[in-house]
Amino acid sequence: MKQQGFSRLFGGIFLIGLILVLGVMVGKWRGPGSNSATSTALAAAPTGTTTSPLSAGPEDLFEDVTARAGIHFVHQFCDAKIANILESNGAGGCWLDFDGDGLMDLFLVNSGPLDGVTHHAPGTLRQPNRLYRNRGDGTFADVTEKARLGGAGYGTAAVAADYDNDGHTDLFVVGVGRSHLYHNRGDGTFAEVTDQAGVANAGGTGLGAVFFDADNDGHLDLFVANYLAFDPNYRLYYNPDAYPGPLAYKPQFNKLYHNRGDGTFVDISKSAGVEIPGHRAMSVAVLDYNHDGAPDLYISNDGTQNLLLVNDGRGHFKDQGTIAGVAFNAMGEAAGSMAAAIGDCNNDGYEDLLVTRLGYGSLYLGTAKGWFDDRMMASGLGALTAQFVGWGGCFLDYDNRGQLDIFIANGDPHYLVGWESLLLENRGDGTFGDAAAKGGVYFKTKIRARGSAVADYDNDGRMDLIVTTIGDRPFLLHNRDKSGNHWLTLDLEGTLSNRDGFGAWVKVTASGRTQVAAARCASGFLMQSDRRLHFGLGRASQVEVIEITWPSKQVQQLRDVSVDQILKVREPGQRKKS
Repeated sequence: MKQQGFSRLFGGIFLIGLILVLGVMVGKWRGPGSNSATSTALAAAPTGTTTSPLSAGPEDLFEDVTARAGIHFVHQFCDAKIANILESNGAGGCWLDFDGDGLMDLFLVNSGPLDGVTHHAPGTLRQPNRLYRNRGDGTFADVTEKARLGGAGYGTAAVAADYDNDGHTDLFVVGVGRSHLYHNRGDGTFAEVTDQAGVANAGGTGLGAVFFDADNDGHLDLFVANYLAFDPNYRLYYNPDAYPGPLAYKPQFNKLYHNRGDGTFVDISKSAGVEIPGHRAMSVAVLDYNHDGAPDLYISNDGTQNLLLVNDGRGHFKDQGTIAGVAFNAMGEAAGSMAAAIGDCNNDGYEDLLVTRLGYGSLYLGTAKGWFDDRMMASGLGALTAQFVGWGGCFLDYDNRGQLDIFIANGDPHYLVGWESLLLENRGDGTFGDAAAKGGVYFKTKIRARGSAVADYDNDGRMDLIVTTIGDRPFLLHNRDKSGNHWLTLDLEGTLSNRDGFGAWVKVTASGRTQVAAARCASGFLMQSDRRLHFGLGRASQVEVIEITWPSKQVQQLRDVSVDQILKVREPGQRKKS
């Protein structure tokens, strides 16, 4: 994550070379495009204020509707500046349908004070996490207190899934020192079951997690991405104007918890092969890169190469990141990676990875041969993103043309400086263009962004966005696309497979064109997107066929399906008994 660049120095070539060498050894450089005087001035800006609502123009594609929707959350940042590597990450949240009404609700995670990390006033109270219930009319109600989800500790991320197959979506909140599992009772309330379930991740600096069925037994397992063992007393670093980088601290092992099917989990990290030394994970994403029906894991690491943990089908993993071509960026660097977004952005039937980084990111295109080709530069994304540090990146088809576009939330890793987010249009020829002008005023606004997640929260068939920040409010961006293109959203329910249908492979054919997607716990940097599968269909007036290959290996087909609907699809068969 976060390798810092230097302010311009005139002369002193030997000194510059020495500092560069030391910088590589310890970690981070200032983000691209920074200027020392400007950064210092902006860093002094107050963090207790929040960004006012943004007024969208009549033709803006996205509108900031946060206040109007009733989202009044503010990220609690207990410091006057970004003082260390843990503070720089911020916090996120997730989209989930916790009450089963078919509407995406929103959960936001707070950080708050943490001794040894934040520089807070004595007696500072932690502000709660927030759960917002979607009313279905474009507004949300704060139901945190009733749901009992205020939480505790220094939170970072969240993921949601029905881990016990009871029909209610549960919630896992990732944190520093301890994480929390909340079981959905089905009556609008949650019960914390962390200790009895055995998933506290005690002592871990968790930055991400994902639910997935590692061994396809019908029960969702849990993987937690752990970062590093922070030492507040570490002082051996080169730059008095910043803070130590990731390599200054000891790495932590990631955790894999196997779901026993009785409400409890067991730590199988070592036996499953995911305890790989020397890495500091920022996030984890699920994909089946070799199409063998066994979910694999992509780990985005800070300061070392990324990992592709390939599943043997029995829940045992081996890293093949270097062989597959996804360990390093196009320059052969192990630049600090934030997260990977997964999707077939060139419609060739193979899923691709968009990796956001400090430094050049990557657009790894999947191939039939089982390896990836980094097209970051050839696609034009290298030039479009180079001046920024990208955190939360998402694929989304913002105008339902049937081609995945890109959103990237940018932010300075060392200073409380606002940067513009990016909206990048898929041209359909393997390249992307800057669509900020089409996106609207939000994309001209500098914010301290971190996480981002996609959801169609108003069920109008247009994909919306939530963006989280450091020390500021989030931004709920409503999609106002006027193209009139058609769409289809699939809400899968497994029976023989896990109830969320995670791991199902879906093909949708309309007007002779086939699109593919996999059902997954759609985790990104600190956040999880809408679990439902959305397909832009362009001008197609009907879907000829939908083919779903469930994790149970059962293949289901639906023909002559109407467009512009959210279609609930249930796997045929009877659920396994625990």
